[in-house]
Amino acid sequence: MTIPQHPFRSQWQPIEVDVVGYRLVDTIETVALKAIHTFCNQHPIEVAGHPIGLFPAIDSSDPEWNFRIAHYGHMLGDSAEETLRGTIRFMNAQHHYQILLCRGMSQLTSKAQVHYRNADQQVTQLEELQALVTEKEEIIAERDETIIHREDQINESDAIITQRNTIIEFL
Repeated sequence: MTIPQHPFRSQWQPIEVDVVGYRLVDTIETVALKAIHTFCNQHPIEVAGHPIGLFPAIDSSDPEWNFRIAHYGHMLGDSAEETLRGTIRFMNAQHHYQILLCRGMSQLTSKAQVHYRNADQQVTQLEELQALVTEKEEIIAERDETIIHREDQINESDAIITQRNTIIEFL
């Protein structure tokens, strides 16, 4: 996924995220979470400085977090803080789950690629060995022909010698 450079903030670099997933829906969710996380890491001041944004991790000592909770409390009523805390914990858990899922898929993909390369290399080696065996069989066939030809020559020479010996005895 590529998020292009912001049109009004030229100092912000585009964000590029690569994710491999098993199902398209999970992959889209994972890449969106990873892009949001990357954006937050690159621009923490912009994210923290605006009341509407990502829910940060629960930190009761952080004044920004307390401000956001209080801000949402005025909007949602009495159970806002509890609801927001539950939502924040769920989003953090889902984000960590997506990270773990992404890592698992990356590891699985890497291992599959390694096995594919190994299998491809072995197939190439087998093809090379088969070509070498075929070449050796051709050389052996040529030598067998040469041996048969030499045996024929020897037999002819023996026949000629036998004829000459017979002529010599006759003479």
